[in-house]
Amino acid sequence: MKKLRLTLNGKVYEVVVEVLEDDEQYVTGGNLPSARTAGGAPRVKTAAAPAPAPAAPAAPRPAGGTVDPNTILAPIAGTVQKVFVQAGTHVEEKTPVILLDAMKMDTYIHAPRTGEVAEVCVAPGDTVQVGVVLLRYRAEG
Repeated sequence: MKKLRLTLNGKVYEVVVEVLEDDEQYVTGGNLPSARTAGGAPRVKTAAAPAPAPAAPAAPRPAGGTVDPNTILAPIAGTVQKVFVQAGTHVEEKTPVILLDAMKMDTYIHAPRTGEVAEVCVAPGDTVQVGVVLLRYRAEG
C-alpha cells in the first residue's frame, strides 16, 4: 500500500493505493540534479521505455523456401466462417473466397488473381493459423 498526496486545481487529496505489481524504478539521492521539485515533493523517475518487441516470426512457408503462387495462405489466425468457392470454380481477382473470424471480427480473404480453384483446403468451423493453405489454384499453363 502506498499513501499519496495529490494536488488538483489547488485542492489537496490524500489517497491510499494498493500496488499490485511494481514495475517502475525509482531514482533518489545525489544522482538527480535536484532531489526535490519546486513544490517540495520528491522527484520520481520512471524506468526507461521498454525495448521494442521482437518482430513476429515470418509465416510458415512451403518446403523449398518459396511461396507457391498457386496457393492462398491464411494471413491471420482465426476460424473459417464461410467458404464461397469450391473446386472447379472460376474466380476473378479480388473476389471474396473465404470468410475468417478473428477475435470477433470478420475478415474476407480475396482472390489475389483470376484463375480456377483446384482445391479448397478448409471447411467452415476449421481453426487456422497464419500461413495455413486455404485454397489452391489450378496451375496455369
